[in-house]
Amino acid sequence: MNTRQLKIGLLGCGNVGRGLVELVNRNSSLIRQRMGVELGITRILVRDLKKERPGVDRSLLTIEPGKVLDNGCNLMIEVIGGIEPAREFIQHSLSRGKHVVTANKALLALDGFHLMQAAETHKVCLGFEASVCGGIPIIRALRSGLVGNNIQQLSGILNGTCNYILTRMSEDRLNFDAALRQAQTQGFAEADPSLDIDGLDAAQKLKILSELAFHAQVSTSSIPVEGIRDITLDDIEAASDMGYVIKHVATAELVRGSVALRAAPVMLPKTHQLAGVHDENNAVLVRGDAVGEMLFSGKGAGSLPTASAVLSDVIDIACHKNRFSVNSEGRVSASVSDDQPSKYYIRFAVREPSAIGRITTVFTRNGIEVSRAAAVWARSNSTKHQVRVLTLPSTRKAIDTTLRAVAQLGLETGRNLTLKVAG
Repeated sequence: MNTRQLKIGLLGCGNVGRGLVELVNRNSSLIRQRMGVELGITRILVRDLKKERPGVDRSLLTIEPGKVLDNGCNLMIEVIGGIEPAREFIQHSLSRGKHVVTANKALLALDGFHLMQAAETHKVCLGFEASVCGGIPIIRALRSGLVGNNIQQLSGILNGTCNYILTRMSEDRLNFDAALRQAQTQGFAEADPSLDIDGLDAAQKLKILSELAFHAQVSTSSIPVEGIRDITLDDIEAASDMGYVIKHVATAELVRGSVALRAAPVMLPKTHQLAGVHDENNAVLVRGDAVGEMLFSGKGAGSLPTASAVLSDVIDIACHKNRFSVNSEGRVSASVSDDQPSKYYIRFAVREPSAIGRITTVFTRNGIEVSRAAAVWARSNSTKHQVRVLTLPSTRKAIDTTLRAVAQLGLETGRNLTLKVAG
């Protein structure tokens, strides 16, 4: 087997960058034997030369971008994160005929379509497997393995922080704040977790997947997004009593020629394939016209799983130099919501349990059939009573109209919660 040489410039040497160096050092002979590729990291861009980086050859480090970008390498790996200067570095590399692999989810969500166009223009590859769901090969599946399928729907647990918090609330009976603190202690949540728990991270990842699966150009700002801050232990237990679990799920579905997108907490039957995905794990459920449903699951974050995904792109480019077309032919539009009828769970915080009668009357008056309703004492907040309503299938528009009518009654003492109930 002829061995191909691949010279790599590495932009960034944080957790993922160090993980990549570790994998290359550990498995270089295995990669050479299996794939006939000799990987060599030529220079590494860092911000601080004095910082300790165990296992990294200090002679490769530099704080000057030009020494990495223009040192004769074949491929550039970007793991510095953020928008700039990452975008500038990637554009520079693509324009000079260098392949690029990136794990930069935020940049791809903002400008991924144009970067893919630039790669196609310059006849080079842009790999970004590590940008969504860490070590799960969902990008490769959509770009190649499932390319012969008409993808009809994809839905997934795309954020490990949300999933860890909801899992601990369910299994350990922790309230939201305690579960978040545990996630932070375990390294599964940032000091400022807003991007994760408010659903924005999942929406960014959904945008990337949707552009691949449906050939759709999507604006992240157009995706309806809800987070998990308002989920209480009472909601977790109420869902369980009804045979459901609460998960934060991002969904894209082809509906009447356009793609309906949403990232929000939902109630899933305990038998649903995504219901059994626990803690920091991610999963994506894809439905194609030929393969039916396929589930991709595994570690969604961490230095080594992410570095593994980066390395898989590097080897794939070295061996195949696959490129993905992003021309406009056959492109579909993205819609805000399909608003197909669904069951909904609504929790109201009220002054008196007798409010249940007036609330259910409003639902009936607005044409929404109630499957069950209960007035209960809120165990996780003993100062409030709750009215919980589970509807029969209705549109979100009708639900929102009804909630506005209930609000006019002046019965509520706090924020309500509305969750879509999956089939």
